[in-house]
Amino acid sequence: MQLSFSHIMKHWKRNPNQPGASKVPGSRNVLLRFYPPQSALQNNQRKKKVYEQQENEENPLRCPVKLYEFYLSKCPESVKTRNDVFYLQPERSCVPDSPVWYSTMHLPKEALEKMLHRVKMVKEINVALLTS
Repeated sequence: MQLSFSHIMKHWKRNPNQPGASKVPGSRNVLLRFYPPQSALQNNQRKKKVYEQQENEENPLRCPVKLYEFYLSKCPESVKTRNDVFYLQPERSCVPDSPVWYSTMHLPKEALEKMLHRVKMVKEINVALLTS
């Protein structure tokens, strides 16, 4: 898998001083940046791809930056700089007050596929219910 802790970074950008902007001019905007792993051939290119995900200030409970920070806070320190894992297996005995919720073991690809399939099915059911 290409997604790992070492490929995601938190960044801040200054907002442009534009009239009518939703934020205070000169304030900072928080975002996540994903730096995909580069192959040797891609390393020769001048511009490398970077993907950005902006914070959601209107709804902090659905903010990808805050969710990422929370996920990091519940992961063991030893995995936060690894470049081979991102999705971790939950600890077997964990309570909400536990400082760590995840083990150092990666989530198997099959388990991740199963979860994504369930999410997709729920979405399809909700769309069908809303359009009927």
